[in-house]
Amino acid sequence: MSRVSNEVGGGGIAVAGAALTAYHLEKLADSVAVVEALHHLVPPALSLGLVVLGVRLARGRLVGARDTDRLLGWTLAGALALAAFDLWGMAGAVIGGFPPRNPVAPLLAIGTFGALGGALVGLYDARRMEQRRSLELLNRINDTLRIATREVVHETDRESLERTVCDRLVDSDPYDAVWLGRYDPEAARVRPTAWAGFDDEYVRSLVVTVDDSPTGNGPGGRAVETREIQCVPDVFDDPTMEPWWDQMERHGITSLAVVPIYHDDTVYGFFSIYTDRDDVFRERERAVLSELGETIGHAVASIEARERLAERERELAHQNERLDEFAAVVSHDLRNPLNVASGRVEIARGERDSEHLAVAADALDRMAALISDVLTLARQGETVDEFEDASLRAVVDEAWATVDAPAATLRVDGELGRVACDPGRLRQLLENLFRNAVEHAGPDVTVTVGPTADGFFVADDGPGIPPDRRDEVFDAGFSTNEDGTGFGLNIVERIARAHGWDVSVGESADGGARFEFAGAGSPPSAVEAR
Repeated sequence: MSRVSNEVGGGGIAVAGAALTAYHLEKLADSVAVVEALHHLVPPALSLGLVVLGVRLARGRLVGARDTDRLLGWTLAGALALAAFDLWGMAGAVIGGFPPRNPVAPLLAIGTFGALGGALVGLYDARRMEQRRSLELLNRINDTLRIATREVVHETDRESLERTVCDRLVDSDPYDAVWLGRYDPEAARVRPTAWAGFDDEYVRSLVVTVDDSPTGNGPGGRAVETREIQCVPDVFDDPTMEPWWDQMERHGITSLAVVPIYHDDTVYGFFSIYTDRDDVFRERERAVLSELGETIGHAVASIEARERLAERERELAHQNERLDEFAAVVSHDLRNPLNVASGRVEIARGERDSEHLAVAADALDRMAALISDVLTLARQGETVDEFEDASLRAVVDEAWATVDAPAATLRVDGELGRVACDPGRLRQLLENLFRNAVEHAGPDVTVTVGPTADGFFVADDGPGIPPDRRDEVFDAGFSTNEDGTGFGLNIVERIARAHGWDVSVGESADGGARFEFAGAGSPPSAVEAR
């Protein structure tokens, strides 16, 4: 059954009110007595009220189109009810021998009063019904969005997320169709990627840009540029929708809302909702839809972050494979010929004395040290996953035993205690520090190892490191010794970082270098639990 539109219903009430006003004003003009004139002022005032009410109804300012029938029914019921009451009174007067002189005037006057009263009651009833429907609708929308939000935040794939959004919104009563598009900033265009309730031909034919062209001035382009929901209650009453009028007319589309999908400063696209409701997209509904758009944007950002992390992990795994290959080449393909060359040089030096052979032997020793450091460096990038509760003093003694400097002295300053570490890698760290001290302070260097509040330190009595160069000492290739490889302290930093320790360099009490390792004094919970 078709409904009476606001324009038709309101126009009918306004015309009836105007006719009644003209009739009542004529009666007012015929009044001769003051009391009679005042009596005749009330009906035209009431009929003018009907005119105002009809005009406002026709302009859609009173109730929605679905409630116009209801208001008209109340108006007619009010007029008929009071007119019937008046007729009953006239009938009684006629039966009593007092027939009215002009029964039409009072009948129309009381009918006007009844019509206006009925219209006001109908307006109250229509608005109450509208509020109830609005609340029910909002509850359905909230339920839909709650389900959609719960599923969205658990999606780990962007395409699945987009399909879920479209499916869940179309599954709800308020919405007829939805499509979602991704924004491409370089092309300044939004391309559909998921939809529900539409045929594929319609969605794929859509052209939405983000520029100053006709296809960029519509609600889609505005949503991307402003990051605010754009609602169009009547697509054929909005001139910015003209590029899509033909498509929308073929598919029976009357109203829509475009909700931007964004997170922080990044706009990922939007989803566009279509419905044939006349009370479309009110303030509370816009608020929950906007919140859904932000939730989807956050989910997309999380998915992209996870994808970037996974890609980074794949790159690191590939790099580790290449490092392993490199380490294998260094360990086997370079060390073997180097050992052969070193052996032949030693044989040649035994057969004859030559300064050239001595220089060659030193060069080969430097190459061996360089290869050893590079090999160690290639193997120190991994984080320590398994810690052991080791005696720091025992590891220090093992590392010092490898120092090829008989005149050097090791001094332990205090109780070193125990440390959670990979003992083998900690020993490499200490060996590199001890070798660095011998290289820079001389073979008679004194090295001191002692505890700190949350770790330990290694210091020497050498020349130290100038303050303006302390930020460089851990860089690969940095060395102040011509015979140094430049990798020793870089290895130290990598091993410390793999343990989760912070390393810093300063000046020792004897004026030499002092390396402090913070965070090594508190074993991880896994070690403490043993």
